[in-house]
Amino acid sequence: MKKILFSSLITIGLVGCAAGPQSLYSWGSYTQQTYLMYNQPEKATPSAQIIKLEAEIEKAKAKNLAVPPGLYAHLGWLSLQVNNAQKAAEYFQLERQVYPESAVLMDRLLRKMNTNVGSTQP
Repeated sequence: MKKILFSSLITIGLVGCAAGPQSLYSWGSYTQQTYLMYNQPEKATPSAQIIKLEAEIEKAKAKNLAVPPGLYAHLGWLSLQVNNAQKAAEYFQLERQVYPESAVLMDRLLRKMNTNVGSTQP
């Protein structure tokens, strides 16, 4: 009886100490940056967000974790805000490549970018 009780306690102790499930994505500060962008924009300028989110991508790669869905698209949108259309297109294409389910939206954004660029030239 004591052996069963002891075994049960050891098993419960080991299960309780086990690590929880590991996240599939490396969210880093992505959600925090998005929150700040809408609620405290003075703390999350596009340039500052680009720097922080690009650093998060490097951290994710170092940990062999995937970048969360939408992060590349978000970086593309931020790049447009700082007038870097080339970088924005690269990020939109990367989002499309990594997350094929975003292809419809990314293609639409890329077409809209190309249309706007074409209309500003003589």
